[in-house]
Amino acid sequence: MKKIILKINDLNAHNERFGKLEHASFHVMEGEITGLLGLNYSGKELAVQILLGETDLDWQENQIFVDDRKMQKPADIKKLVCHITAGSPVIESWTVAEYVGIRDVCWFLTKKVKDKLRAETAEQFAQMGICLDINKKMKELNELERRIVEIVRARKNGVRILVIEDECEGMNSETIRQYARFLRNAIQGRMAAILLCHSNLAASILSDNYVIFRKGRVVKKWRKEFPHNNGRISDYLLGNTMTLKKKTLDSYARKVHAGEGVIYGIRNLEIYGEQEDFDFRKGEITTFVISNNAERMKVFLELCGRTVRDGVAYLFGCETLFAPKFQSFIKHKIVSVMKTGSDYEIFEKMTVGDNLLLPSLRKIPNLDYLTSGSRITQVLSDEIESESLRSKDIVKELDFNHHISIALDRWYVFHPNVIVLYEPFTSCDAYGVSIIMSYIKKFTNRGTAVIVVKSNLEYMEEVSDRIFDLG
Repeated sequence: MKKIILKINDLNAHNERFGKLEHASFHVMEGEITGLLGLNYSGKELAVQILLGETDLDWQENQIFVDDRKMQKPADIKKLVCHITAGSPVIESWTVAEYVGIRDVCWFLTKKVKDKLRAETAEQFAQMGICLDINKKMKELNELERRIVEIVRARKNGVRILVIEDECEGMNSETIRQYARFLRNAIQGRMAAILLCHSNLAASILSDNYVIFRKGRVVKKWRKEFPHNNGRISDYLLGNTMTLKKKTLDSYARKVHAGEGVIYGIRNLEIYGEQEDFDFRKGEITTFVISNNAERMKVFLELCGRTVRDGVAYLFGCETLFAPKFQSFIKHKIVSVMKTGSDYEIFEKMTVGDNLLLPSLRKIPNLDYLTSGSRITQVLSDEIESESLRSKDIVKELDFNHHISIALDRWYVFHPNVIVLYEPFTSCDAYGVSIIMSYIKKFTNRGTAVIVVKSNLEYMEEVSDRIFDLG
């Protein structure tokens, strides 16, 4: 019979960055993967921070139990929890055996110690049925292998709870299924796993059950195999008001489809060592699916002109240029956004109006193509369709979905010919996804060619005119 590893009763907490929790109660079972669902600031992020011992809390007042033992202070729970993220820091030059076997950084290992580490790791891998070369360097592992090694390391260290924050970038649905099978096998009889993930695809494959948060409260505990769940997950996730807002965004219709004329092209774009040519048309949506993180980023940077490689030619309408300066991309209105809503693209200490005035963070050397004036920020802000955004609002004080609107509105008001988006849905909640999808349709309706570079097809399969699945 499965046992309860983590039990939280009537938890109350508030944090300016992560939101609040009010009378939150839930538990997680040994051998199960529990997904925490909710919009941004719903309380799920704060719950994770509490489990990591990273936020202020009255530990005596609140009731948090691990294996029926009350946690009295952050140190009590920290030693029982392992936090795994897709970007968990690793020493890339270490072998798998060294990374799994060594708890602390050690600059000198004798041959005897190394041999012992290899033997112990090989035995552990054999017991778990893992076919992976333990002498491989960490930098040589693919996305699935890196995650497997992280889980093995946590299991070896004897933790009871895995807290996994992972959007599964660089993994397709089959790879995520392989990861899910391994993870369930690894935690059986030993640990429980808690998943914080915004990707519907990854969460649905990995999770055995869900705890759904809304406005700081646990509103539903949802077991996937239970045949009598009432309603839909989205009903609990959004609530009535947000459901109506989301439906309004989702109802935005795409009126313009791909035209005949090529407005942008690239020649000799290198992808996995092969030279490729691509053309993009007015009002067209093109999606590139590239699982390898380094290759995906390289393709994005070259597609949008942030990086220009020798030998690559760019077609701006009827004009062809080799190794053009970045000003050429701005002149022809080829723009880009990296990870929509993140601080890659916006100045958090500036106002909404000032952010809209700057066409892009850290990459525009001048604003020659803008017709500026004393009221330019107000004029630009008036074009934002979000009623809750005002020109003088400080961006840092706004939520993530407002950041998305600002990053995309900045370009929308300038009618670009092409916009290139890199992993636009990363860390987006359900409402944020709808915001981005509505903007993609709005851009195409203005004749903009939209290019999306992602690690998988989630959200883009139905709306794309062309898909290049490059592995």
